[in-house]
Amino acid sequence: SKVVIVDKEKCVSCYRCISVCPVKFCNTAISDVIEVDENLCIGCAECIDNCTHGARIGVDDFDTFLKALKNNEKIIAIIAPSIVANFPDNYKQFNGWLKSIGIQGIFDVSFGAELTIKSYLNHLKHNKPKLIISQPCPVIVSFIEIYIPELLEYLAPCDSPMMHTIKMVKTFYPDFKNHKVLVVSPCISKKREFDEVGYGNYNVIMKKFSDYFKENNININQFPGVDFDNAPAERAVLFSSPGGLLRTAEREVPGISDNSRKIEGPEILYKYLTGLLKDIKRGINPVLIDCLNCPMGCNNGTGTSRDKTFDEVEYYVEKRNTEAQKVYKNSNNSRKKSSLRKIHRTLNKYWKEDLYSRKYVNHYENFQKRIKIPDKQQLDDIYKQMNKIKKEDFKNCSNCSYNACEQMAIAIFNNINKIDNCHQYINTVAISEKNEKEQLYRELDNKVEVIYVMLNSILDSLQNLVQQINDEGSVINEVSSSIKILLQSLYEIYESGVGVSRKRI
Repeated sequence: SKVVIVDKEKCVSCYRCISVCPVKFCNTAISDVIEVDENLCIGCAECIDNCTHGARIGVDDFDTFLKALKNNEKIIAIIAPSIVANFPDNYKQFNGWLKSIGIQGIFDVSFGAELTIKSYLNHLKHNKPKLIISQPCPVIVSFIEIYIPELLEYLAPCDSPMMHTIKMVKTFYPDFKNHKVLVVSPCISKKREFDEVGYGNYNVIMKKFSDYFKENNININQFPGVDFDNAPAERAVLFSSPGGLLRTAEREVPGISDNSRKIEGPEILYKYLTGLLKDIKRGINPVLIDCLNCPMGCNNGTGTSRDKTFDEVEYYVEKRNTEAQKVYKNSNNSRKKSSLRKIHRTLNKYWKEDLYSRKYVNHYENFQKRIKIPDKQQLDDIYKQMNKIKKEDFKNCSNCSYNACEQMAIAIFNNINKIDNCHQYINTVAISEKNEKEQLYRELDNKVEVIYVMLNSILDSLQNLVQQINDEGSVINEVSSSIKILLQSLYEIYESGVGVSRKRI
């Protein structure tokens, strides 16, 4: 699915989108508008965040969802844990609003996250994998499927918390088996997961709900608070935060974090994943990688307003975490083992072997079809066109937004960028044009100088002739005056025209 679109009226081809894009080649910059190839785009939304012209826009199913409501479709909602960060202290009122518009069941994805941990640990225990890369983030899944398919075997073979939740509802809540599913999501890229797995109908981002409330003067605090229809989660309400997966896993396997990696943010994450195969071969990789595209996790995901500070977001998440853990503490016995048994009994009701398994699709052919890697001779030919001849011509200056001359050359080779956008090329062409103009003016100056000398010589000859021929002096004087006027005009042209132009170079 296309998750990022371009407003052609607003795009000014500033190349900032390419500069921040972690995969670069999903952008085509051969015209006045920089287009996006959805088959190479991973949906990280860096271009949306960094476009200062509002030309990059995230796509969701909000309009389709509203139309379905008007058509009286039976719909249930599953809501991501990040709801508490985006609707702090009134997320239950948000549930109340959903009920008021006709949503027939509301389920908390945090409980799906609890099931996800159970699936991960079951895989770890029985299959003893060399490595597990967490996969709740669809951006990371897209990156691996398109660009590093060699890592697919290490992606957790289990569904995301959202997919766990949908499958749980379809399996254990028969009244909702045939209902369409609205996903209240913090991520524009979740749509791709639904396409691939075949579950989930409407991916509607939280920002769209916020904007809708403002535009229609809806105060959700006026609606009654409504609890979720599924069993409550415990600390998996942390799943939307960086490291939330590990903190939940620690409850089941104390010390698992000691051999795990927590990493997020596009600036470092994709470089890390690109180098991971080498570390796996060397045997120095962690057992579990808890990774997310967004620096503040899903709480500040690509489909949120992103208007809150890190501490503000985490405050409300931690507040809910404290409240959620209290639910599972026995009022008569608050011992840890008692709470754990209670959680396990609840989870076992909704977990089945192989129900939540996930397979992935190798989309590397998308890259292979679109991007051809030139050989050395082809690269050299491109470099010559870019006026990169000497070693010092390879500046890797990043003015083209690719950060490396070779990457720019590959883009030009594949007709997704043009030589005119290379800083080195622009600079050398400008210098060449300047040198040509200087040479032209020098040649013109020389010609004028020759003419000037010749006319002076003629004038001197005529003046000598005037002195020698008195009888025809008047005629000669007239001719002499005419030549003087002509000479003066040429001199003025030389001084004010050519000379001044030459000084302007």
